[in-house]
Amino acid sequence: MRHTESDLRTLLDERGRERAGGGPAAPVDAIVRRGRRMRRTRRAVTAGAAVAFTITAVALGNGLLTGRPGADRTTVAAQPTGSAQPARWPKLPDRFSVVLGAEKFDLRPIKAWRFETMGTGQTLTFTPTSYYTGYKVVCDDPRAWVVVALPLKGGETGGSAGRCGDSPGGHHDRLSAPSGWLRPGRSLRIWVFPSDAPVPKAACPASVKCDETAQGRALLRPEVRDQLSAVVGERPGRWTAAVYDRADKTSPLPDGEPLPDGDSPFESVSTPAG
Repeated sequence: MRHTESDLRTLLDERGRERAGGGPAAPVDAIVRRGRRMRRTRRAVTAGAAVAFTITAVALGNGLLTGRPGADRTTVAAQPTGSAQPARWPKLPDRFSVVLGAEKFDLRPIKAWRFETMGTGQTLTFTPTSYYTGYKVVCDDPRAWVVVALPLKGGETGGSAGRCGDSPGGHHDRLSAPSGWLRPGRSLRIWVFPSDAPVPKAACPASVKCDETAQGRALLRPEVRDQLSAVVGERPGRWTAAVYDRADKTSPLPDGEPLPDGDSPFESVSTPAG
């Protein structure tokens, strides 16, 4: 049987008067308020415990589904995030030394280029300042193959081919420069191939002895270069080229956008000829 609040109030009042000999009743209102607070507190604690149990159960279930946090994820989160360093380009010499009989002198750079891919031909256009014009190529990989084609005095095309780190470059002089050499818009063409490119297969028949000297001579033929380019395609590979001349010029910046760090394409440690 349930009692209403009014019944409880009457009962408490009567018992209080009996025990106190008919004196004033106990503070019934205060007792009722205390009882209400106790009921609210018990309800809140019970509800909080239920929510905490639910959260714990969900977290435990997720842990069972995903597994224990792995060491890889912890390692990645702990790795420092350092700033990216600008890539360094291969450096060209800041002068090109020439020896013609008893005469020795240095050529200075008049124009430079930087490339980030290899496997296809690149045309370098410039204006000579004298009949003594040279070129030089340097590569990230010194074992990369370099082929240079340029016009000769008789109208034919000459040049050089070999490993990038072994190539001294080349130059014209007054006797070998083509007619009208000092006109603007002169050019040379350069191919850089990866060190593992199948040069023997493209350059030499199976029945012919094919050392690197023979491979270099074969790469001077356009059909061999075209075949090798088709097989290799365009690949990442950084290389730098420059044209040098006898006129006293300051070192230029390479064509195109400069590097973020303003890095010069030239080494200033060359020893003058003579």
